[in-house]
Amino acid sequence: MNRNILNKCIAELLGTFALVFFGCGAMILYEINLVAISVDLIPIVFGVVVAVMICTFADISGAHFNPAVSIAFYQNENINLKELCYYIISQIIGAVLASFSHSFFFGKNHSFGMTINKLTVSQGVFLEILISMFLMLTIISVATNEKISKHIAGFSIGGIIAVCSFVAGPFTGASMNPARSLGPAILSSNFSHIIIYILAPIIGAIIGLYIYQIIKK
Repeated sequence: MNRNILNKCIAELLGTFALVFFGCGAMILYEINLVAISVDLIPIVFGVVVAVMICTFADISGAHFNPAVSIAFYQNENINLKELCYYIISQIIGAVLASFSHSFFFGKNHSFGMTINKLTVSQGVFLEILISMFLMLTIISVATNEKISKHIAGFSIGGIIAVCSFVAGPFTGASMNPARSLGPAILSSNFSHIIIYILAPIIGAIIGLYIYQIIKK
C-alpha cells in the first residue's frame, strides 16, 4: 500500500469513526440518561459531525465515510476498484472501532445506537432507498461543483443528513450508510434486518447518482 492510499484510508477510518462515535454516542447518551440530551438534537449531531469531518478530510480522501457513497463514486469513475476496496474496509473498521469505544466507555447495557426498522420490511427498504438517494444527489452535486467550497459542501451534506434523520430516524434509524449500521450491529450481536441497511443505501446511492447524471446532461 503506497503512502497516498494509506493517507486516504486513515482519513476514511477517522471520519467514519467520528460519525459513529459521536452520532451513535448521542443516541446512547439519550438512552442511558434522558435528561443529558434532547432526542431532537441527535439528528443535528449526526449532521454536524459529518459536516466537520468533510471539511477536515475532503482534500485527502474525498470524505466518503460511507460504503454506499464510495460505491456510487466508483460507478461515476471518481475512484478505482482498488481505492473502493480500501475505502470500504477502512470505513467498516472505523465504525466497529467506534462501537467498541462505546462498549469501553458506556458498557453494553444499551443498543449501541443501532438502526432498527419499525416499519414493514418493504416500507423500511423503500424509506432507506429514498433518503439515501437524496443524500447521494446532494453529495454528487456539491462534490463535483468546483464553484462550491468544501465548507459549503460539508454543511450542505450535513444538512441533508440531519433532515433525513429528523424524518426517517424514528422509523428506520435513518442509516443511509452500511458501515454506520454494521458497527453497532456487530458490537451488540444483533443483526436483525441488517440486510436492509446494507443493500438499501447502496441502491439509493446508485439511483441518486444516475438521476444526477441524467439531469446534468
